[in-house]
Amino acid sequence: MCITRPITITEREHTMKFAKIALLAALPMGFGLAANADEIMATAQPAGKSVTIESLTITGDGWLVIHAIKDGKPVVPGSIGHVAVKAGTDKDVVVPLDVATKPGQKVLAMLHVDAGKKGAYEFPGADHPVKKNGKPVVRPIPIK
Repeated sequence: MCITRPITITEREHTMKFAKIALLAALPMGFGLAANADEIMATAQPAGKSVTIESLTITGDGWLVIHAIKDGKPVVPGSIGHVAVKAGTDKDVVVPLDVATKPGQKVLAMLHVDAGKKGAYEFPGADHPVKKNGKPVVRPIPIK
């Protein structure tokens, strides 16, 4: 819309107030999106040869990797399963596992970048863990 007449002070004040309100209303949404970047959401899983991640968000193409946990620590660099994920949010991501999990066990879901040869999981190597606030993005998952 183009205004062809001079704007009065009152109209300018209303326009400025509207712009401030619109900006203030949009800020929490933007911060909310940033807070959810690079995360994994998962609950306890049944024992078996796969793990299903309820939801994940990753800022660039990468990998969802499942590591075994032994003596309370993740077994790295080895993984028991991984699957490629595209940038954005995915739901119900199934990761086939090389070994079956058992009840009472825990596994660790971890996001990795796809920085080397695209489509080839290279860790250790170019496909290092995604970090948020200086720490790898992980989610421990109990096996029931």
